[in-house]
Amino acid sequence: MYIVEGINGTWATVTGVHGAAGKSGWRQLVPGRPLRGPWEGVELARLAPGGVSGLHRHTRTNEIYLVIGGEGELSLDGRTCPMPVGHMALTTLSSTHGIRNTGPGDFHWLVVEVPAAAALHPVTNPKESTDVTSPAARMHPVDLAALQHIDLRPFDAAPLLDAHYEQLDEDAAVDLLAENCEIFGYLVSGEATVSDADGSHALAAGVGVTLTLGEKAELRASSEATFFWVRSQVEGGEQ
Repeated sequence: MYIVEGINGTWATVTGVHGAAGKSGWRQLVPGRPLRGPWEGVELARLAPGGVSGLHRHTRTNEIYLVIGGEGELSLDGRTCPMPVGHMALTTLSSTHGIRNTGPGDFHWLVVEVPAAAALHPVTNPKESTDVTSPAARMHPVDLAALQHIDLRPFDAAPLLDAHYEQLDEDAAVDLLAENCEIFGYLVSGEATVSDADGSHALAAGVGVTLTLGEKAELRASSEATFFWVRSQVEGGEQ
Protein backbone atom coordinates (compact mmCIF):
# COMPACT_ATOMS: atom_id res chain seq x y z
CA MET A 1 0.00 0.00 0.00
CA TYR A 2 1.29 3.45 -0.95
CA ILE A 3 0.23 6.68 0.77
CA VAL A 4 0.98 10.01 -0.93
CA GLU A 5 0.16 13.49 0.34
CA GLY A 6 -1.73 15.62 -2.15
CA ILE A 7 -2.91 19.15 -1.32
CA ASN A 8 0.00 20.04 0.99
CA GLY A 9 2.68 18.19 -0.95
CA THR A 10 5.10 19.49 -3.56
CA TRP A 11 3.45 20.91 -6.69
CA ALA A 12 4.86 21.12 -10.19
CA THR A 13 4.00 24.22 -12.22
CA VAL A 14 2.95 23.69 -15.83
CA THR A 15 2.91 26.64 -18.25
CA GLY A 16 0.62 26.57 -21.29
CA VAL A 17 -1.17 23.34 -20.37
CA HIS A 18 -2.74 21.87 -23.50
CA GLY A 19 -2.03 25.05 -25.41
CA ALA A 20 -3.80 27.44 -23.00
CA ALA A 21 -2.18 30.61 -21.68
CA GLY A 22 -1.21 30.82 -18.02
CA LYS A 23 -0.10 28.23 -15.48
CA SER A 24 -1.55 25.23 -13.70
CA GLY A 25 -0.38 23.01 -10.87
CA TRP A 26 0.11 19.22 -10.85
CA ARG A 27 0.82 16.80 -8.01
CA GLN A 28 1.45 13.08 -8.56
CA LEU A 29 -0.50 10.71 -6.29
CA VAL A 30 0.48 7.27 -7.61
CA PRO A 31 4.17 6.32 -7.26
CA GLY A 32 6.27 6.34 -10.38
CA ARG A 33 7.49 2.78 -9.85
CA PRO A 34 5.68 0.21 -12.02
CA LEU A 35 2.59 -1.31 -10.41
CA ARG A 36 0.63 -4.30 -11.69
CA GLY A 37 -2.28 -2.12 -12.75
CA PRO A 38 -2.29 -0.05 -15.96
CA TRP A 39 -2.06 3.41 -14.40
CA GLU A 40 -0.94 6.08 -16.83
CA GLY A 41 -1.05 8.58 -13.97
CA VAL A 42 -3.08 9.70 -10.97
CA GLU A 43 -2.64 13.37 -10.19
CA LEU A 44 -4.11 16.30 -8.36
CA ALA A 45 -4.53 19.35 -10.60
CA ARG A 46 -5.29 22.98 -9.85
CA LEU A 47 -6.05 26.15 -11.75
CA ALA A 48 -5.87 29.72 -10.42
CA PRO A 49 -8.93 31.97 -10.86
CA GLY A 50 -9.57 32.45 -14.57
CA GLY A 51 -7.17 29.62 -15.45
CA VAL A 52 -7.79 27.26 -18.36
CA SER A 53 -6.70 23.76 -19.29
CA GLY A 54 -6.99 23.96 -23.07
CA LEU A 55 -9.17 21.87 -25.35
CA HIS A 56 -7.43 18.66 -26.37
CA ARG A 57 -8.28 15.23 -27.75
CA HIS A 58 -7.30 11.87 -26.29
CA THR A 59 -5.54 9.49 -28.66
CA ARG A 60 -4.77 6.61 -26.27
CA THR A 61 -6.19 7.19 -22.77
CA ASN A 62 -9.38 7.24 -20.69
CA GLU A 63 -9.58 9.70 -17.79
CA ILE A 64 -11.72 10.40 -14.74
CA TYR A 65 -11.98 13.99 -13.52
CA LEU A 66 -13.35 14.46 -9.98
CA VAL A 67 -13.83 17.99 -8.63
CA ILE A 68 -12.64 18.32 -5.04
CA GLY A 69 -12.53 22.09 -4.55
CA GLY A 70 -13.56 25.39 -6.12
CA GLU A 71 -15.83 26.18 -9.06
CA GLY A 72 -15.25 25.31 -12.69
CA GLU A 73 -16.73 24.18 -15.97
CA LEU A 74 -15.90 21.37 -18.36
CA SER A 75 -16.12 21.58 -22.14
CA LEU A 76 -16.66 18.10 -23.53
CA ASP A 77 -17.29 17.35 -27.21
CA GLY A 78 -18.82 20.76 -27.84
CA ARG A 79 -20.94 20.93 -24.67
CA THR A 80 -20.01 23.05 -21.65
CA CYS A 81 -21.18 21.96 -18.18
CA PRO A 82 -20.65 23.36 -14.68
CA MET A 83 -18.46 21.16 -12.48
CA PRO A 84 -19.22 21.65 -8.77
CA VAL A 85 -17.46 19.75 -5.99
CA GLY A 86 -18.41 16.07 -6.03
CA HIS A 87 -19.07 15.97 -9.78
CA MET A 88 -17.16 13.53 -11.96
CA ALA A 89 -16.61 13.36 -15.70
CA LEU A 90 -15.32 10.50 -17.79
CA THR A 91 -13.32 11.52 -20.85
CA THR A 92 -12.79 8.53 -23.09
CA LEU A 93 -10.68 7.82 -26.13
CA SER A 94 -11.12 10.42 -28.91
CA SER A 95 -13.17 12.85 -26.77
CA THR A 96 -12.31 16.56 -26.91
CA HIS A 97 -12.32 18.40 -23.59
CA GLY A 98 -10.97 21.29 -21.55
CA ILE A 99 -11.48 22.86 -18.10
CA ARG A 100 -11.89 26.47 -16.93
CA ASN A 101 -11.81 27.87 -13.39
CA THR A 102 -14.92 30.03 -13.02
CA GLY A 103 -14.64 30.76 -9.29
CA PRO A 104 -12.83 33.30 -7.08
CA GLY A 105 -10.37 30.76 -5.64
CA ASP A 106 -8.24 27.86 -6.83
CA PHE A 107 -10.04 25.04 -8.64
CA HIS A 108 -8.87 21.51 -7.70
CA TRP A 109 -9.66 18.21 -9.41
CA LEU A 110 -8.34 14.67 -9.44
CA VAL A 111 -7.18 13.08 -12.69
CA VAL A 112 -7.18 9.27 -12.94
CA GLU A 113 -5.65 8.39 -16.30
CA VAL A 114 -5.31 4.89 -17.79
CA PRO A 115 -4.29 3.59 -21.23
CA ALA A 116 -7.50 2.79 -23.11
CA ALA A 117 -8.02 -0.88 -23.89
CA ALA A 118 -9.47 0.13 -27.27
CA ALA A 119 -6.71 2.58 -28.15
CA LEU A 120 -6.56 1.47 -31.77
CA HIS A 121 -10.28 2.04 -32.44
CA PRO A 122 -12.60 5.07 -32.12
CA VAL A 123 -14.93 4.81 -29.14
CA THR A 124 -18.66 4.76 -29.69
CA ASN A 125 -21.23 4.73 -26.93
CA PRO A 126 -22.51 1.15 -26.76
CA LYS A 127 -25.64 2.04 -24.84
CA GLU A 128 -27.98 4.93 -25.48
CA SER A 129 -30.22 5.86 -22.55
CA THR A 130 -33.42 7.90 -22.70
CA ASP A 131 -33.78 7.93 -18.91
CA VAL A 132 -32.50 11.35 -17.84
CA THR A 133 -32.08 10.13 -14.26
CA SER A 134 -29.80 7.25 -15.23
CA PRO A 135 -26.00 7.42 -14.85
CA ALA A 136 -25.64 6.90 -18.61
CA ALA A 137 -27.60 10.10 -19.38
CA ARG A 138 -25.60 12.08 -16.81
CA MET A 139 -22.14 10.70 -17.41
CA HIS A 140 -20.69 13.92 -18.72
CA PRO A 141 -20.60 15.05 -15.97
CA VAL A 142 -22.24 12.96 -13.26
CA ASP A 143 -23.04 14.02 -9.68
CA LEU A 144 -21.04 11.25 -8.04
CA ALA A 145 -21.61 12.73 -4.57
CA ALA A 146 -25.33 12.07 -5.03
CA LEU A 147 -25.01 8.71 -6.81
CA GLN A 148 -22.22 7.43 -4.51
CA HIS A 149 -21.30 4.70 -7.01
CA ILE A 150 -21.11 4.31 -10.78
CA ASP A 151 -20.28 1.32 -12.95
CA LEU A 152 -17.92 2.50 -15.71
CA ARG A 153 -17.91 -0.68 -17.80
CA PRO A 154 -20.84 0.31 -20.10
CA PHE A 155 -18.92 3.41 -21.25
CA ASP A 156 -15.96 1.83 -23.07
CA ALA A 157 -13.74 3.01 -20.22
CA ALA A 158 -11.68 -0.18 -19.81
CA PRO A 159 -9.59 -0.90 -17.82
CA LEU A 160 -11.56 1.35 -15.41
CA LEU A 161 -14.23 -0.69 -13.60
CA ASP A 162 -16.14 1.60 -11.20
CA ALA A 163 -15.92 4.72 -9.03
CA HIS A 164 -17.20 5.33 -5.49
CA TYR A 165 -17.84 8.45 -3.39
CA GLU A 166 -18.27 7.51 0.28
CA GLN A 167 -19.69 10.10 2.69
CA LEU A 168 -18.82 8.62 6.07
CA ASP A 169 -19.97 9.31 9.59
CA GLU A 170 -17.39 9.09 12.37
CA ASP A 171 -16.25 5.47 12.90
CA ALA A 172 -17.84 4.26 9.66
CA ALA A 173 -15.58 1.95 7.66
CA VAL A 174 -14.89 1.01 4.04
CA ASP A 175 -13.34 -2.37 3.20
CA LEU A 176 -10.95 -2.21 0.25
CA LEU A 177 -9.92 -5.40 -1.54
CA ALA A 178 -7.76 -5.25 -4.66
CA GLU A 179 -8.89 -8.60 -6.06
CA ASN A 180 -8.08 -8.91 -9.78
CA CYS A 181 -7.68 -5.14 -9.78
CA GLU A 182 -5.83 -2.24 -8.22
CA ILE A 183 -7.45 0.52 -6.20
CA PHE A 184 -6.71 4.21 -5.92
CA GLY A 185 -8.44 6.18 -3.15
CA TYR A 186 -8.36 9.81 -2.06
CA LEU A 187 -9.55 11.34 1.21
CA VAL A 188 -11.46 14.40 0.00
CA SER A 189 -12.39 15.72 3.45
CA GLY A 190 -12.15 14.86 7.14
CA GLU A 191 -9.78 12.46 8.86
CA ALA A 192 -9.45 8.68 8.75
CA THR A 193 -7.22 5.75 9.56
CA VAL A 194 -6.25 3.14 6.96
CA SER A 195 -5.11 -0.25 8.24
CA ASP A 196 -3.55 -3.24 6.51
CA ALA A 197 -1.41 -6.22 7.52
CA ASP A 198 1.57 -3.92 8.12
CA GLY A 199 -0.17 -1.50 10.49
CA SER A 200 -2.32 1.62 10.65
CA HIS A 201 -1.79 5.08 9.21
CA ALA A 202 -3.61 8.29 10.10
CA LEU A 203 -4.87 10.21 7.07
CA ALA A 204 -5.87 13.83 6.66
CA ALA A 205 -7.79 15.36 3.75
CA GLY A 206 -5.65 15.56 0.64
CA VAL A 207 -3.96 12.15 0.90
CA GLY A 208 -4.04 9.43 -1.77
CA VAL A 209 -3.87 5.69 -1.10
CA THR A 210 -2.99 3.00 -3.68
CA LEU A 211 -3.61 -0.72 -3.14
CA THR A 212 -1.77 -2.97 -5.55
CA LEU A 213 -2.97 -6.33 -6.81
CA GLY A 214 -4.09 -8.64 -3.97
CA GLU A 215 -3.79 -6.12 -1.15
CA LYS A 216 -6.61 -5.36 1.27
CA ALA A 217 -7.15 -2.61 3.80
CA GLU A 218 -9.83 -0.97 5.95
CA LEU A 219 -10.40 2.76 5.94
CA ARG A 220 -12.18 3.99 9.07
CA ALA A 221 -13.35 7.58 9.50
CA SER A 222 -12.00 9.43 12.54
CA SER A 223 -14.52 12.24 11.93
CA GLU A 224 -17.13 12.92 9.28
CA ALA A 225 -15.21 12.26 6.09
CA THR A 226 -15.51 11.92 2.32
CA PHE A 227 -13.55 9.22 0.51
CA PHE A 228 -13.30 8.68 -3.26
CA TRP A 229 -11.98 5.45 -4.73
CA VAL A 230 -11.77 3.80 -8.12
CA ARG A 231 -10.93 0.29 -9.33
CA SER A 232 -8.87 -0.47 -12.42
CA GLN A 233 -8.66 -3.99 -13.81
CA VAL A 234 -5.31 -5.73 -14.03
CA GLU A 235 -4.65 -7.48 -17.32
CA GLY A 236 -5.95 -11.03 -17.14
CA GLY A 237 -8.08 -10.32 -14.05
CA GLU A 238 -11.77 -11.07 -13.93
CA GLN A 239 -14.34 -8.25 -14.00
